[in-house]
Amino acid sequence: MIFKNALRLIISNFSNVWKLMLYYLICIAVTTLVCGWFVAPIIVKLSDAQVFNSFADFFSNIFSRPLEQSAELLSSIGETILDVLRSNMSLRFNYIFISAWLIFVLPVTLKMGELACGEVLYGFMTSSVKYGFTGRYVKNIGKSFVYSVIYYFVTLFLNILIFGAFCLAIHFILTGGLYALLSILCLAIALCLYACKQSLFCAWMPSISVLDLDILSALSMNFRTISRRILGVLSNFILLTLSSVVFNLIFGVFTASISLLVTVPLTSFVFIVAKMVCFFSLHGMKFYVYQDLVISSKTFEEQDSLRKMKNLI
Repeated sequence: MIFKNALRLIISNFSNVWKLMLYYLICIAVTTLVCGWFVAPIIVKLSDAQVFNSFADFFSNIFSRPLEQSAELLSSIGETILDVLRSNMSLRFNYIFISAWLIFVLPVTLKMGELACGEVLYGFMTSSVKYGFTGRYVKNIGKSFVYSVIYYFVTLFLNILIFGAFCLAIHFILTGGLYALLSILCLAIALCLYACKQSLFCAWMPSISVLDLDILSALSMNFRTISRRILGVLSNFILLTLSSVVFNLIFGVFTASISLLVTVPLTSFVFIVAKMVCFFSLHGMKFYVYQDLVISSKTFEEQDSLRKMKNLI
């Protein structure tokens, strides 16, 4: 039901997808402007080493070249990049600044849009009123920043595991042979870990948006909320994660990745909506999915009574 009601809410609030896309593009544009000064000398060094020509050759013949040769070429490009970076340690400050921005500043900035989306959805779900994304973002910018920073460090270990599993999958793909089968396992582990992360913290942002709790109190409420139906929540987020990956891959392949400008914000908004629906459903709160359709969920007490009845039967 979480998945079904989330899709209904996305349809009735689809305009927020464009707002979220614009917000992401602004964040990326700021990143490009700030990091451009530090990236330029690195690009010059990589260009002198023919790295970009090698990439052009790799993608232009990716379907006509055997998989083993493609893997070898990609591995060779990676080694060339590392050699260039090692031989230009005078640019180490550039490396540190760019890495810090991409690893910490950009993710935190992107995450700050989530709380604004949550409040917009809260207005629609409780009273069928559509709030403005920009107004909610400005109103909650301080709280959004604190939430994003704490969320970053709380989920850091899981993010490292997800990144490690993904890197192992790439390594096994490049190695080829029977190791390519292990890449499928690593990708599956990465996706399951991502779904687990979304499930474990799915009620955190809604606890702030709906109950107006402070960040740490909302985290405590998050764990109390999901503990009632953790397996059901996890199954929904696994389905949502798999659907999102397939959705982005299909559109990314057939549109040369251009459609990702729309599909990535769309899938991000899907997860935000799913978190709100999950929170409302677990707390037995009524909510609008369309302007003329209200969903009435069972309260905790009703859910417990039904569970006891099933056990007796």
